[in-house]
Amino acid sequence: ITNSELSMHYQPLICAKTHTVQACEALMRWEHPERGSISPGVFIPVAEESGLINSIGLWVLRRACCDALAWDDITLSVNISAAQLRNPEFPIQLGHILEETGFDPERLELEITETCLVLEPVVAERSLAVVRRFGVKISLDDFGTGYASIGFLRQFRFEKLKLDRSLVVQASEDEGSRAMMLSSITVARAMKMA
Repeated sequence: ITNSELSMHYQPLICAKTHTVQACEALMRWEHPERGSISPGVFIPVAEESGLINSIGLWVLRRACCDALAWDDITLSVNISAAQLRNPEFPIQLGHILEETGFDPERLELEITETCLVLEPVVAERSLAVVRRFGVKISLDDFGTGYASIGFLRQFRFEKLKLDRSLVVQASEDEGSRAMMLSSITVARAMKMA
């Protein structure tokens, strides 16, 4: 962060029916001056273990909100780590970023993974309740990797359910995976999740 080696990239999420951009997912990249491009799969776990994920996560939120101000009605989607969600200060810090940047909370969607819920569900539920009061939407990312149950979906009431890529890929090869994918979509629709 200090050396300005982190940068943001945005992946558009396109509506299959209208072919319009509905949202953009914020993706952080690290360009190391000597080692070149370092994958988030490498540096994010290290940042979580060292405790740096909280400051990095706040930098991402602030930067993404500033960048997305010019996008009119397009939703900004940002990944939040389990460590960030366990931090009791996180909802307050998010509120400050929204206030500082002037970003409309209704246009922000936080993506969390199943591990965020499994590790400390009570803390996660408390933090998510505060975040929702701002008007921010919550999405469950990578559903189908084996941690979350239907009970978690009922308990947390996500606005969106994102199926894990491996489940979708296996659905074309394996009848069991296909049934699991289709049943997950049915459950999401029944619970009014996108």
